[in-house]
Amino acid sequence: MKENDKKMFLGLYQMLLADAEVHPKELELLYQIGKEKGGVTEEEIQRAIFSPNTFVSLDSLSDDERIEYLYNLSRMAWADGKIDDKEKEILREASKRLGFAEENVIEISEFLLEQAKENNSFEVVLETIKSE
Repeated sequence: MKENDKKMFLGLYQMLLADAEVHPKELELLYQIGKEKGGVTEEEIQRAIFSPNTFVSLDSLSDDERIEYLYNLSRMAWADGKIDDKEKEILREASKRLGFAEENVIEISEFLLEQAKENNSFEVVLETIKSE
């Protein structure tokens, strides 16, 4: 697993843990996202999850990787079929941490949550962003 992919995956895992209740669909989606990232095996996913250093810095991500990370957070938020305020707040905080301007955070979060609800591919999301 590439280092940036591992960082993004572990960040998603941290979001999953932030929710007081882990829905089986969220865990299933986490594995799906891991496999989408270049065919990460279940063994690699298990190693990433259970590695002793689970806090990760996302500072080295490219702009596209930052958007992909936030989009995957949005997908995780929708995995159980509903969005709660805590998930919205986590997404907004992640947007700020990744360097997006505070005045754009709500718009970015709402856009990505809507795209995730529609189950659009990341490629479609990125194309939409770049065309605006």
